[in-house]
Amino acid sequence: MVVKSQYASSPRGFKWWLVRVTTVILVVVIAAFAYLFLAGASAKSELIGKNPAPGRLVDVGGYKMHINCIGEGSPTVLMEAGAGDFSVSWAAVQPTLSQTTRVCSYDRAGFGWSEPNVEQARTSQTMVQELETLLTNANIDDQLVLVGHSFGGLNVRLFADRHLDRVAGVVLVDALHEDVSSEMQRINRDAQVALVEELRVASLLQSIGLLALSPEEIPDQGLPSEAMAQYRAILATGSQLETMIAELSSIENSLIYARSLNLKHLDNIPVAVLTATHRNQPSLSEEQNKQMAKDWNKMQIALSKLSSESYFVSTSKSGHYIQLEQPELVIRTINKLVTRARG
Repeated sequence: MVVKSQYASSPRGFKWWLVRVTTVILVVVIAAFAYLFLAGASAKSELIGKNPAPGRLVDVGGYKMHINCIGEGSPTVLMEAGAGDFSVSWAAVQPTLSQTTRVCSYDRAGFGWSEPNVEQARTSQTMVQELETLLTNANIDDQLVLVGHSFGGLNVRLFADRHLDRVAGVVLVDALHEDVSSEMQRINRDAQVALVEELRVASLLQSIGLLALSPEEIPDQGLPSEAMAQYRAILATGSQLETMIAELSSIENSLIYARSLNLKHLDNIPVAVLTATHRNQPSLSEEQNKQMAKDWNKMQIALSKLSSESYFVSTSKSGHYIQLEQPELVIRTINKLVTRARG
């Protein structure tokens, strides 16, 4: 006699069981994602509440940009962050500088506490136009000492080219020059492709709330404690990551635009060039780091020739973020130009 299995004789019952199990699993997964999303939204709200904009939000035509001015006096020191960074990158410098004069740091559209400008590409041309509108609408109309770090150095030079009559001095902190060698462009392009992919993953985690649920996992950037908390809150809640991707993807277009302008010599406007001799990007090989250091040094020398009144300072005690690793050097250099502007 052949004994039949219950399942073998009842395939319909097995299928029904399988459907029920699959449904239960899907419900559990959906419920878990819903819980995660709601918990993430709550965590985002809490982070935003604990880390309000330190400055003011100024309407620049349908969206608002953040500018943080402290201190009193003229000229005004205006500080521009590097690629992917925002105003907190100056947190180790701005408070001390404000004892001497008014100091303003700001966030480009989509960065920090600034709202995104979704209608314009994130190129230097757009950023300079946005800065012009921001300064006008914020009623900042006095002489300026422009300070730019890395990619921000290119932007302040573009601004200076359009407003030489307002510029009392320029400080370039390990700044980018538009005449980047083809080899350096190739190395940077490869590194940026990898970075953009990492940022896309981080942006996905941010969108579902995971970064807000564990902001302490966002790597320390060497910022003062309050600024570090603000940095983590911004990355976990705002448009920062998506804007970083857009900005990095447009850097080559910004360089092409800057080269097309054949930027003017700054005559006798004081220009201070601060550069770090230590180059060690972990993502690059030893040979690539050597090539980067060689090419970067050439760019810094070129920057030092922008004015008949230039100062060149190199340091082996810092990496690329001199304003965080040697803030006193940056402060001293900026104050020198402020004093010079006051006559």
